[in-house]
Amino acid sequence: MIASNRDVGLALPKTAVARLIGHDGPVQTLRFTGDGKYCLTGGHDRSIRLWNPTPLPRALPIQAYTDGYTHPISSLALDQKSSTLVAASGNTLIVTDVVTKRVKRRYQGHAGRINAVAISDNCETFLSASYDATVCVWDGRASRSHTPIQIFKEAKDSVSCMHLDQTDGNAVIMAGSVDGAVRSYDLRKGQIRCDQVGGAITCMAPTYDDKCLAVSCLDGTIRLIELDTGELLNTYSSHHKAGMYGLECCLTADDATIVSGSENGDAVLYDLVRATPIQILRGHRKPTCTIAAHPSVAQNSVILTGSYDGNAVVWAHESSFMRWEE
Repeated sequence: MIASNRDVGLALPKTAVARLIGHDGPVQTLRFTGDGKYCLTGGHDRSIRLWNPTPLPRALPIQAYTDGYTHPISSLALDQKSSTLVAASGNTLIVTDVVTKRVKRRYQGHAGRINAVAISDNCETFLSASYDATVCVWDGRASRSHTPIQIFKEAKDSVSCMHLDQTDGNAVIMAGSVDGAVRSYDLRKGQIRCDQVGGAITCMAPTYDDKCLAVSCLDGTIRLIELDTGELLNTYSSHHKAGMYGLECCLTADDATIVSGSENGDAVLYDLVRATPIQILRGHRKPTCTIAAHPSVAQNSVILTGSYDGNAVVWAHESSFMRWEE
């Protein structure tokens, strides 16, 4: 059972308030920092850029990270304090100090491209999910060990996305695969659970209350499943175009809206409960494949989109970005 958190008068993003221009080629991944004050973008040009995304006609990057990246950046993640950056470049996992830009660790062990990365809150563990159908767990405390401390090999095809649940003392790895399954590995209990979703999975996004999981599939359908039971609660498919690219989706901080990329360059906002489109953001010339929502409910209308046109765009409602600048 799902209930709507939506305020009838809630402001929706509709204006491109900033354009993050600087990558030479597609923007393939992006994330807000934990406090939402900054964001990072990773590109096909083998660079990561740190931005202050407050409204400006053309925002300028604060910092650029290029050391150690020999292939396009396919995924990135930050620790809770936004001091450690973990990124995937080809089949290599690279750990970088955000402030000094110093490369702290390099992990290699996958037989194929890394599709997704994650980091524990205390930076003791790094995770990588790969095209080689495995999920690797790396020890972030051992300075000389570059061998995974655990490898999960249950997937039958490429592991495309991953989420690490650390709420309430949990240590659960959720991995989505092109084989159509979401596998949950409870590290504390030593249990594995497999939920067959149906379509080839390209992205997963948990709700902020950690009760549901939005799963985006290559067949153009986003499926909302209940985490406790695996029950399918809702589907979203009417207004975003999919089929050729791995599209990301995300939840707004109030758990009222699912945001999806689209191959026609749009970003589509769906009401979580009604499954109807409530806003379409048009600002890219090529597929919009990576999406992030601001982590604060107070800035609930702020959305970040990245595209194969080489740009990232910050979207907001006027009322939100006026408060943002204060």
